[in-house]
Amino acid sequence: MTGMLMDLYGPPMGNLVRGSGVYLFDEEGRRYLDFLSGIAVTSLGHNHPVIHEAVVSQLTRVWHTSNFFTTPSSLRAAERIGEIAPFADARVFFCNSGAEAIESALKLVRRACPDRPKIATLSGSFHGRTLGALSATMQPKKRQPFEPLLTGFVEVPFNDALAMREITADPEVGAVLFEPILGEAGVLPLEDGFAQALIDAQRDHGVLLVSDEIQTGLCRTGEWLGCSYYGIVPDAFTLAKALGNGVPIGALVAKPELAATMLVGDHGSTFGGNPLATAAAAAVIEFMEQASLRERVRHLGDLALPLLKPLSGVTKVDGRGLMFGLALAAPVAPEVMQEAFSSGLILNAPTPDRLRLLPPLIISEPELKQGIDILGGVLERRFG
Repeated sequence: MTGMLMDLYGPPMGNLVRGSGVYLFDEEGRRYLDFLSGIAVTSLGHNHPVIHEAVVSQLTRVWHTSNFFTTPSSLRAAERIGEIAPFADARVFFCNSGAEAIESALKLVRRACPDRPKIATLSGSFHGRTLGALSATMQPKKRQPFEPLLTGFVEVPFNDALAMREITADPEVGAVLFEPILGEAGVLPLEDGFAQALIDAQRDHGVLLVSDEIQTGLCRTGEWLGCSYYGIVPDAFTLAKALGNGVPIGALVAKPELAATMLVGDHGSTFGGNPLATAAAAAVIEFMEQASLRERVRHLGDLALPLLKPLSGVTKVDGRGLMFGLALAAPVAPEVMQEAFSSGLILNAPTPDRLRLLPPLIISEPELKQGIDILGGVLERRFG
């Protein structure tokens, strides 16, 4: 029964009761191959033994302390994040979600740039649903019901390098908040020239670059951070989703000189840095490193790409690593998503004409091919 839940997500596709590896199971025992990973969350699959052990072990110690104290797990998680950051001496603020990480980033930028209050964001971007994160999100359908939103945000046409150069030359623009790949817009990567315009803005105008790595971070693209593909070294970046592999956590990571502009009492989070969540986060990063997941993801992405491109009705395949967006010849993506689910495959339709594939990074080659075969059968029946 769903009568007690607010109807914010539409009719549920099913009632899932168990997960194991790359599979989910419903209450009737039907098995589904997960090509969505809870929207880029369970990158290590479901009920991963290493993460399970980390959280269960922490449960026997302490669950919550408040941020008047540190805990071994919070320090360990911050250290692991610092090791993968593309700059030295990273400073970490823990929170509970991606939207909270973005809110923290917006406050950091405003604190650091009091005389440059404008923040540039990209057309089609998605940064969260809180009022601050929504103000930075340039999708009219999501914004309009809640206007007026926060002011000071400047929209840059996606992949328009000239517009980016013109806007970041404005002395009132202090920062650019960007996704290396627009996830909710259908998996649309930045073009190289646009990425170079970001690098130039940082170098020539001192514009802060904040990379939203909530969906692209932690090996999803074959790099620790999606922005690293372009050679971008951001001043700050946000993490969430895969960081806890299903345990809710978010993080803002900043260069030390930038982090120092935030003073004691400027921000906080009751549950941020929770021992359970940070135990999971530390274990996630350590396993990803030990398993060489970056290299594995690049290999699997190279394997999947030539299998996806010839599928019936697919006009273009975008993405990197194990993050794919499939453009369809007709706006039937929601119907394809439902038909795939009925065939035992979970994926989603971020737009009417695009499918998004985000399989767990631990998926085997046979499982990857199996999922593509299922999708191919659905598309063949629809377009063939």
